[in-house]
Amino acid sequence: MKKNLLYIRYRLLCFSFIMATLFMACSDEDKATNYLDDNAYPPPTLNLTTETSYNEVDINTNKIIEGTVAAPNGLRNIYGTLLRKTADGYEEIDASKRVHVKLAEFPNTYNFSIEVPIYAEDAGGIAIVANDIYVKQVIQNISIGKITGIPPKITTEPTEIESVELNGSVSLKGEVISIEGLKSLSYCLVQKSPYLELQDVKDIAVSNEKEKTFQFSITVDDERADAIMIKAVDIRNVEKVHFVSIKGITGIPPGRAYIFDNIEMAPEWENPGDPNQPYIFSIDGVNVNGTVKNILSLNDAISASKGNVDFMFANIWRNQTNFAYTAQRGFAFVGASRLNGGPVGRQQDAQWLTTMTLNLSNFKIITDAIATSMDLDSFFENSTGNWETFQALDELKDYLAASTGTTSNLVMWRQGASTDQADACSHNIKQGTYVAFNRRNIDGEFKWGIIKVLEAPDDSDALKDGCKIDRPASGNGMSAHYSAPNLAGFDYSGVTKLYGRKCKLKIIVQR
Repeated sequence: MKKNLLYIRYRLLCFSFIMATLFMACSDEDKATNYLDDNAYPPPTLNLTTETSYNEVDINTNKIIEGTVAAPNGLRNIYGTLLRKTADGYEEIDASKRVHVKLAEFPNTYNFSIEVPIYAEDAGGIAIVANDIYVKQVIQNISIGKITGIPPKITTEPTEIESVELNGSVSLKGEVISIEGLKSLSYCLVQKSPYLELQDVKDIAVSNEKEKTFQFSITVDDERADAIMIKAVDIRNVEKVHFVSIKGITGIPPGRAYIFDNIEMAPEWENPGDPNQPYIFSIDGVNVNGTVKNILSLNDAISASKGNVDFMFANIWRNQTNFAYTAQRGFAFVGASRLNGGPVGRQQDAQWLTTMTLNLSNFKIITDAIATSMDLDSFFENSTGNWETFQALDELKDYLAASTGTTSNLVMWRQGASTDQADACSHNIKQGTYVAFNRRNIDGEFKWGIIKVLEAPDDSDALKDGCKIDRPASGNGMSAHYSAPNLAGFDYSGVTKLYGRKCKLKIIVQR
């Protein structure tokens, strides 16, 4: 609204000016109004309170210009703009990039602050321009001696690489031009996004040259590569990074792997009313209300129309149908197809998994000696999920058979931990433990993977005699499900403390 009123006022002033000019031209009176008379209607004046010149200005920075405009006739507009030097003085570089000050009225005096971007390498000055309502103008030029911070320019031949075979070599030549002189020049095989250097960076010798030609060959030995990076740094540490894109790599062997890092899982309660623990793992993921999830709760599972699940992180101690105690006790990885069998006893989960395919999975703890011989610490640190990861996991076939039996469908974190059994107890899975596993998909094909325990849940408050896990011996829970925490009349001791306690895992598995 203010803008429209300002426009109307300006149009009325212009109309008055035109009428007065016509009257002056047509009248014989000597005293007719003459708006072009600078003595009677002086043009605006401009006074800067910031620098009137700059020796150096960095490219892609902003300069704040401040000052005061006096406009006896009323100030119409004021703006800042970037200039380049010419033989005759200055010329405006780009009128579309003028920085205007918004005026609500037509003031006679105005204190301004204009932030002008230095966007052009050939900039030689800044102009502050003010116009009054009679289009009388004042221009204040602010000279710039030199634009600094201009990065080196890199050109290459070829400009891009159409295709290269994996482990093949590519030759590049090019030129670097630097206004200041070169401090360093280097190159590397990279992945652009997210940026990752796939080889050691190699240097090309330079010595403050302002022009430098170069030539090198590089081996494309990583399928993630999509560019060759060339970086030039001048003596002021201004750098330019140039990418020669690799559009395609051929000859890549088949096979890929999923990497699931820092995932959390927790045992679900017995027959819960609102099961929301991160209890289930699915390699391929399940679409839950439009979101594909690899870690699911029983609530997630019943909300999905279909899907495949592979294993659970369970708390084992009794049969959920008849409340008979199982032979094993405590945390366990359990293959999905084994949930309602002994000694797992998770029969009540079935009502939540009616739309899921329960895949068969097998497990085997990898001993410290074998983990060292396989260099699993390095494998988990550096694997990318490529064909090399897939082939490395294939080596597990000799360690963990593609069994369809039941003996390896679960693996206990503590073996023989039940206080109702006389078996010796051993603590087998803890922080840093590796567990090999395989799963059979719906096509009957087995895929192999490894679980690494990044953080193990604490079960020390459930222990008896250092390794065994005790159980409640009385209370309402003897004949009713531990379906939630803090149920009235339930004894939460021993194994019942373990529900909902989270482990943190990293899983690498073949696709």
